[in-house]
Amino acid sequence: MLAKQRTIVFPVEILARELDSKLLLALCAKERGWKALIGGQDAINDFVHRRDPCVYFGKSARSGDTELFAELKALGHNVVVLDEEALVRQSDHIFLMKHDQDALKNVDLLLTWGEDSREMWLRSGMLNGLRTEAVGNPRVDMLMPRLRHYHQETIDGIRLRYGDFVLFNSNFGTVNHKVTGGVQFKLARRAKGQEVKKDAAEFLIHKRALFDRFCVLIPKLAASIAPRNLVIRPHPTENHDPWKKAAAGCANVHVVFEDSVVPWIAAARVLIHNGCTSAVEAAIKGTSVVTYRPVTSLRFDNPLPNAMGEQCVTDETALAAVAKALDGSGQAKLTAEKLNILRRHVDFGENKLSSDAIFDAIESSTIGLAPAFKVPLLEWFVVYLKYQRRLLPKRVQQLSLGSRRNAYRKQKFSGLTHDMVNIRLARLQKSLNRFSSIGARQIGKDIIELT
Repeated sequence: MLAKQRTIVFPVEILARELDSKLLLALCAKERGWKALIGGQDAINDFVHRRDPCVYFGKSARSGDTELFAELKALGHNVVVLDEEALVRQSDHIFLMKHDQDALKNVDLLLTWGEDSREMWLRSGMLNGLRTEAVGNPRVDMLMPRLRHYHQETIDGIRLRYGDFVLFNSNFGTVNHKVTGGVQFKLARRAKGQEVKKDAAEFLIHKRALFDRFCVLIPKLAASIAPRNLVIRPHPTENHDPWKKAAAGCANVHVVFEDSVVPWIAAARVLIHNGCTSAVEAAIKGTSVVTYRPVTSLRFDNPLPNAMGEQCVTDETALAAVAKALDGSGQAKLTAEKLNILRRHVDFGENKLSSDAIFDAIESSTIGLAPAFKVPLLEWFVVYLKYQRRLLPKRVQQLSLGSRRNAYRKQKFSGLTHDMVNIRLARLQKSLNRFSSIGARQIGKDIIELT
């Protein structure tokens, strides 16, 4: 006998990056008759280890997820992965080294941003018959004209505070990590040997060189655009202090990490970056992009986002490109060549939301339709004990690092409340003229159910 209602859960790791898009996904699920829950990653992971089978919607299958997916499968859950990480990658080899060889063994459906990442997985030799589809991403939905009103109030508030500003979006968590105070570069356990260590070391040297050059560029850029403001938006995993130090004495520089990146991209006159996903988002949104590449590497640079902006290899050319964008002589509109590159990597969902395409893909299978059952108590206890033991090193680290670890967790996820969801729900309803019969209720700490 089939379950009366399919249930799907959406874990959120980084609140500012994921909440809007995951809520849109959850609304599409609820509209189709699913039971939909959204919540903090830790809260959701604990929740699914103690409930009847459902569908778990993951954002990657990297090495840290392999054991989690095995536990979920043992408890009768389905796992759908929308691979967030493959869009912006240095190379296929380095990207796949962040995954266990059996990373997809317990995944029921793999979804990708576009054909480029789908084909990468097909070449990987890791699918073993697993179905994969290119469906876009709900983050793309949030950038499209049909949702232009969703962020308008936030955009207006940003412009009121910072005026006609330049945005620098950094992505240096590997060499400027909030917790470690420096390096944080994770490969799968199978990635061993001297060659791998050499690659990792050289990658970190490359990122450190870029990081140092940006620190030097900041005061120059601030002076060149004054009295306009420069807003530095660190990556969610980054330590803000080095950026504040680089900006010391520059009254028009502000280090800010608030809300989703989308309204900041929309409010900015120009984005400057190196290898950051925000360049892809800015290209879709129509914001001018400057790619600062004072240090280059065929092996370690991220080709897609770097291709979206005007390429600048010196401080002088970068400052000139920003000036051109600010005075209107620079081109924000993508060339035909860049648009073709973008379309290969990202399914825009021009005829419908990517969120709807995702559920078309899920509902064309039997995912979530298995008869509901309870795992025998002894089997459940064994899995739950394994889960708790797996969390032990993280808890020990949390105790040993104390306030720094807690500050890092709060920076990524500060908590989810009924009011936060309802505000966003009302804006989505108004922007899309959909979901009018759907509400939300809090069912636990950091967990919301759509009703």
